[in-house]
Amino acid sequence: MNRTAHRPVQTALASLACEFNLRPDNYIHATWLRQTWPGDRGEPARLGARGRTALARVLSRRYGLDEATHFDFSHEEYRLALLPPAVLMRLGDDCGLCLHRESLREAGGRRLQRTLNDTFGEATLAFVMQRVPPFDAIAESVEPLRQYPERAAARIRERGARLVLDFLAPAGKALLDRLQLKFPFGVAAQPPYLLNGMQRQQVSELIFLCLIPERLGEWDWLF
Repeated sequence: MNRTAHRPVQTALASLACEFNLRPDNYIHATWLRQTWPGDRGEPARLGARGRTALARVLSRRYGLDEATHFDFSHEEYRLALLPPAVLMRLGDDCGLCLHRESLREAGGRRLQRTLNDTFGEATLAFVMQRVPPFDAIAESVEPLRQYPERAAARIRERGARLVLDFLAPAGKALLDRLQLKFPFGVAAQPPYLLNGMQRQQVSELIFLCLIPERLGEWDWLF
């Protein structure tokens, strides 16, 4: 990439990094916001520019974001934190389905299949079940929730998001404190995945060699 082509990418990266560090009001999940500012007074869409700035300060103090910043995104893994919340949720969903893939193959059941299709989409399920390379470093089961399809789908989603969070654990507290705000409040309460070196390598290969190129191609430039 020549310097002229490289400059817009660096500008966009810097903009995302500034927003990530300074404007949590732009990306905080609604479930966290309700913990901070009950009612609709803290709904960002209802606030003007001054209100949004005030909300950003409140959130930074509430969650300790004003204690440290994280502007080092030289590692491609850390740049995952800069993805918009909706894109991170898609990535988390894919990871969650990969975690449960073998269990889902064995579970069967029309109710569960219908709920998974409604929650994640038929195309997503087909991709994970048929095209994702072997992923066996970590495995979870839906068996305890097999008779409760909605709860099973929710658990798959939460575990996938938690895996993304824990994959970025080496980045440190300043990044993780902000990143968790992009996911629903309950994700942070999930048991952490204490990834060893081999597991981390396989998660990295899953994300960067498969899911981003195949599922999030519009964000290839960030990595």
